[in-house]
Amino acid sequence: MHTEAKDEMRDKILEAALKRFTHYGASKTTMNEIADDLHCSKASLYYYFPDKKAMHVAVLEKIAEAYFSKMEKEGEQLTSATQALYNIIDLRKEFIIRFCRLEIFKILQDNTTLFQQEKRKAREREILLHTRIIEAGIASGEFKTDNPAQVAELLVLSGIGIRFSLMDDPREDFEMDEEEMDKVVEKQKQLLDIFIKGLRA
Repeated sequence: MHTEAKDEMRDKILEAALKRFTHYGASKTTMNEIADDLHCSKASLYYYFPDKKAMHVAVLEKIAEAYFSKMEKEGEQLTSATQALYNIIDLRKEFIIRFCRLEIFKILQDNTTLFQQEKRKAREREILLHTRIIEAGIASGEFKTDNPAQVAELLVLSGIGIRFSLMDDPREDFEMDEEEMDKVVEKQKQLLDIFIKGLRA
């Protein structure tokens, strides 16, 4: 099979999986159901993905790429570094609520090497984005700091800590609903208020 055809088929599989995962939940979706949606054999799916976990990661990578592209666009088009940092919190909430059935928080608790690598890459990319926004704020005279990368890392990691500390039910299958996310967003913005005051001092 030519590379283009293989890529096209892989994309179709990911689209079908995303549709199923978003509607029914990733854990309740079987490989057979995805194969039926595509009118192909289950063996065809295993040609591209060794198991459902690998497919789940690929779906999350696809969504994460769209998420980061949107956030990076926010960073590139900023007129205010402060507002860009607040907007990113809102974008993150929109992403989590929209794709809550992808079991994002369950994945974040998965300690297998595959998931750990993806989590690390995503975290590093988010820290880099925040670093660039803070650097833009320094260049415009909006912020003052000698170490934007360190501030960005502290901000991102603190935000992650808030998300998990506010979970009322830390079960493995827990996913935040919009009400829970509103609480998280409120606390993250309160935290950002403190960071912004420090950056402007």
